[in-house]
Amino acid sequence: MGISLTGKIVIILLCLGVIAGMTTMIVFYVQDQNEITTTTSSTTTTTTVAPEPDTPYRVGVGIADMTGPCVEITFMGYAELGQTGQGIHMRQYSRAFIFVKGNTRIVLVTADVQSVGIAVRREVVNKLQQLYGDMYSLRNVIVTGTHTHSGPGGHLVDFLLDVSILGFSRETYSAYVDGITRSIVRAHDNIVPAHLFFSRSYVKDAQYNRSPFSYNQNPSEERERFDKNFDDELSQVRIVKADGRLHGVMTWFAVHTTSMNMTNRLISSDNLGYAAYRMEKALNPRRPAGKPTVVAGFFSSILGDISPNLRGARCEFSGNECDNQFLICAALERCFAQGPGNDMFESARIIGERVYQGAMEALHKPGDELVGEIAVLHQFVDMPEQAVPRYDPLIQNFNVSETVTGCVPAMGYSFASGTIDGANVLNITQGTIHGNPLLDSIAGIVALPTPEDIECHAPKPILLATGRADFPIPWHPRIASISLIWLGGFTILGVPGEPTTMAGRRMKDVVGEAMQRRGYEPRIAVSALTNEYIHYVSTFEEYQVQRYEAASTIYGPHTLDIFLNKFYDFTVAAINGTNVPPGPEPADHVNGTITLIMPVVLDTSAIGRTFGDVIEQPPEVVNRGDTVRVVFVGANPRNDLRQESSYTVVERLELGQWLPVATDSDWDTKFHWEREGDSNTASRVTIEWHVPNDVISVPYRIVYRGAARSIVGGGVTQFEGVSRNFTIQF
Repeated sequence: MGISLTGKIVIILLCLGVIAGMTTMIVFYVQDQNEITTTTSSTTTTTTVAPEPDTPYRVGVGIADMTGPCVEITFMGYAELGQTGQGIHMRQYSRAFIFVKGNTRIVLVTADVQSVGIAVRREVVNKLQQLYGDMYSLRNVIVTGTHTHSGPGGHLVDFLLDVSILGFSRETYSAYVDGITRSIVRAHDNIVPAHLFFSRSYVKDAQYNRSPFSYNQNPSEERERFDKNFDDELSQVRIVKADGRLHGVMTWFAVHTTSMNMTNRLISSDNLGYAAYRMEKALNPRRPAGKPTVVAGFFSSILGDISPNLRGARCEFSGNECDNQFLICAALERCFAQGPGNDMFESARIIGERVYQGAMEALHKPGDELVGEIAVLHQFVDMPEQAVPRYDPLIQNFNVSETVTGCVPAMGYSFASGTIDGANVLNITQGTIHGNPLLDSIAGIVALPTPEDIECHAPKPILLATGRADFPIPWHPRIASISLIWLGGFTILGVPGEPTTMAGRRMKDVVGEAMQRRGYEPRIAVSALTNEYIHYVSTFEEYQVQRYEAASTIYGPHTLDIFLNKFYDFTVAAINGTNVPPGPEPADHVNGTITLIMPVVLDTSAIGRTFGDVIEQPPEVVNRGDTVRVVFVGANPRNDLRQESSYTVVERLELGQWLPVATDSDWDTKFHWEREGDSNTASRVTIEWHVPNDVISVPYRIVYRGAARSIVGGGVTQFEGVSRNFTIQF
């Protein structure tokens, strides 16, 4: 998560305003699959059949549309206030996987969102408990985010995380809760006897380390164990039904979902979303996008210092190489990374395609069958209260004679520099290890760090003492949610933030050593953005030079040591069949949030026009590869989020019936919404469809489905707009 000039200004203004009182194998191609379950609620616990003698587990998979408000809400990730939504490129989806053996039940979700905090997860669990009693809880419902920076925010509740969204967005929060819950319900209703197979592959040309200076601070002996300063391994678990058909696929890969940059205004699941889209289309060839029977979930891994923007960072005007530390652009000239495509959409597709190809390669491999017990370990950890043995990366073990501690949350100066995946117009340099008295005095209005905070976080100069700020609600969590899932010898480490490459490698080393001592082959995936968002986890050595990732390691230089100790203990507990204490559950602050987000009051159309009228028709004849464009009289999409539906439908005429070809879940469509001139109530919608090369020559049309709000009682009326027919020329 980077922070831009606008974001910084807004944070300062709102912070001051708040102080003044102002109150987010073998490839199994599916044939003759059953229709996907569309049940959104249930009143009784679903009874699932026992596994067949040779199937060790029962597994359910489910997918649901979780798309939030696509307009007028700021996206979460770049902290850029001007990056408010203006439509949809690809819808957001939640993909759920449920594992059952004996009395143990585990839910693992990957959601197309920057991250999912305790507030959303707690409400998801509340809804599940209304349906199923105590079968699901905060202990066994594990929710991760893909970390796309192109989704609406305002759902994370912690004040610093929502301030650049203009506060809490009830619309975003409810959309994410509903979508994630629905995906879990569908997985619950879809549990069948199954086998699990683990495999690996390697993905080329999809990532690079954006902070090599930090990485090189790690001990040379440690770095020499690896041939790259990034992890290009892809890990995968495939779920196979008793009859040999594929049920679902889970894939972990380390890349930032930031191919779509901070100028993007359309909801997008970015590169990992494209990989999931491609895989589900391949495995479900006759199913519409977003409604597969074989679900392909892609999980973010050790992405903290990893970028997909392969052409590297350049100054936007001069084109000179830059890094916001040693190579600085001219005044008011931004430094940011791009590529490998000619624009961000092409870049997201290219990176996503490479990850997809790696996932398909892993799917082709026989893999190793996972057998044995399953377990989920979860603990709420009060990070400033932790005192643990320090980890020595050279001997790859804990030094029990040296105890280190966590710190009260705080952000360093280089947090304000952002990363090269964003843009920093002020060119605040990374690697800042000395404070500025003027900025210290301004930031001190929010909260002053104590002498103990300053000593604990050293050498980080504290810019924002977020752990000391609690008005109107806490600015950062003191309590982190840490989890570990054990699937028959495959270990999933749930990190509630963004671990850097070497931090993730140390996690794998510690857990791998614990597994090997007990006779298990190390099969480990680090799953980032799990259950919470605590920014970054860097190594102690990287922390000393205070680039962006280190300045955003909010619990101090020994944050990683705490995670390493916890993951070691959790691994031993999972193997031994024991549990860990639940820890102190965080307080619920949803009802204490504030917002400056304005509601939709009214939609109007120009005199002589009505909602859905076509302003600009498509050509009568278009070529393959062309982009068809239609403009309609629109209404605010926030009136109806159309989850499990679409604003956009491309249809073709077959045997006298209009059949859907593409929706706003497909890569080839774009749905744009904008105000008409200076009007606060009138709007227009532009729908674009890039014509694929495999279309057939029949009549086509584009349909827009919307909802308009009346000022009388705030009622909403559904409407539909239809373009004239057009044909595709070969």
